[in-house]
Amino acid sequence: MRRIFLTALPLVLAACSIDQSRLGHFVNQTVQPGMPMEQALVRMQAEGFYCNVGSGSEAVIACTRAYQRLVQKNCVERVDLVRSATNVKTLGAIDVLEVKCPQ
Repeated sequence: MRRIFLTALPLVLAACSIDQSRLGHFVNQTVQPGMPMEQALVRMQAEGFYCNVGSGSEAVIACTRAYQRLVQKNCVERVDLVRSATNVKTLGAIDVLEVKCPQ
């Protein structure tokens, strides 16, 4: 029994860790600067993100998603979608923010 526990322990610990670079890679594969903002929002929402669109005129749209963890409380993944300075209907930049976890 102890052997099984020690073998499974690294898998459990890995499931609880946050991989910031993996989130950044995932988001950059999902949405890209230059695409229509509406399409970017649909893609982010399809991936489980909630995007605070508000009135639709904000320069930055904040998107969040709960990161499920096995042992500890859930974390929140955060991504800001920045409108293009030349065309508000176009995604200008993506800012992947630090994942926030409760202490």
